[in-house]
Amino acid sequence: MVSARQQALGQLAQEAGDDWLLIARLARVVVLAVRAQLVLEVGIGPGVVTVWIADALERTGGRLVVLEQNSQLIARVLERLDALGLAVRVQILEGNAQQTIRTVAGPIDVVWLAADRARYADYLRAVQGKLRPGAAVIAEGMTNEGGVVLADDLSRGGELAAVELPVRGGTLVGIYWPERALEAT
Repeated sequence: MVSARQQALGQLAQEAGDDWLLIARLARVVVLAVRAQLVLEVGIGPGVVTVWIADALERTGGRLVVLEQNSQLIARVLERLDALGLAVRVQILEGNAQQTIRTVAGPIDVVWLAADRARYADYLRAVQGKLRPGAAVIAEGMTNEGGVVLADDLSRGGELAAVELPVRGGTLVGIYWPERALEAT
């Protein structure tokens, strides 16, 4: 039986259109699979992924830290989270993600990159020492320049086993495994 919250989550994703329902389900499955206690989301967009992650974190007992600079988007997503009873799971840090990302303490179980794609590699480097081995890294929009830079960085570092899915402009899904880099040397 589908709960009222699950119906609302599905409706929100369908209203957003495109591949939002698929990407929201991916977010939920990843959060549940790693039994995430801390998820970092860079960029809030329409908030579809945010609410689905928060819902999954209710099951794991974890929390979500979101980095966003657009106060209007923040207000809209906070309203949705409140309506769904999920606001308690979410902390939104308003401001430039290049600065706010440094304030996030680890260990981080999931990183969701969905904003300022040109800086994806910078964001991942900023939290790399805070990632738990086995952490999932998901990056939307990999077909743009920022995605290419991130993919190049990852292929050189060898610390992320990843696959790119043909969803939302190419979505990278990877698992951070630092020992993998040691095995390659």
